[in-house]
Amino acid sequence: MTPIDCILFDLDGTLLDTSYDFSYALNLTCAELGQTPPGYAEVRNTVSQGGAALTRLAFPEADDDLFEQRRQQFLAHYHDHIALHTQVFPGLLPGLVHLAEKNIPWGIVTNKPEKLTHHLLKNFDFPSAPKTIVCGDTLPIRKPNPEPMWLAAEQCGFAPEKCLYLGDHPRDIEAGINARMQTGAALFGYLPEDKIDNLDQADFIFRTPYDITQFLKERFN
Repeated sequence: MTPIDCILFDLDGTLLDTSYDFSYALNLTCAELGQTPPGYAEVRNTVSQGGAALTRLAFPEADDDLFEQRRQQFLAHYHDHIALHTQVFPGLLPGLVHLAEKNIPWGIVTNKPEKLTHHLLKNFDFPSAPKTIVCGDTLPIRKPNPEPMWLAAEQCGFAPEKCLYLGDHPRDIEAGINARMQTGAALFGYLPEDKIDNLDQADFIFRTPYDITQFLKERFN
């Protein structure tokens, strides 16, 4: 059994369920423009692709200039309602408590921009503070490039091989593999069910947040 000394999480779809606030912001944007918003299931399946993909989901016919206006409207609403419904995935909090009790360092590596990431995270009081928060614009490159992963490992004080990276998207698993980390696939995240097989390269498979909690309790007993 390879030692694990540090846990790193993807943010949206792995640590936090942000899908309802993305959907809410898109609904507000569409309401302002008298347009029917996409359904929640469509939004949830698109969250991992970022704000531009969500905007295009709602406004598929918009040309470049109009699309950028709509994107900015949507992001403004999301910023203003960023933690209205967002929560730690149910079943995962006891795992975070266990990490705190065992003094196990953990952190976040996300492609979400720093401005939105820190604005969101200030609303959460985790059992222990993350040792690192690496965002999509912390470095000039982002996942699946390994550089953000290596920065997170360095800031936590461990070699990449001693880190487990948990994510819900194929690029998360690819990023972890590229960085020589151990990887865990969060099947409860935002990847559509028909694409879940794309996560099968992960070292560990977690079907629910509770499975992650149980894994953490067994590894750090």
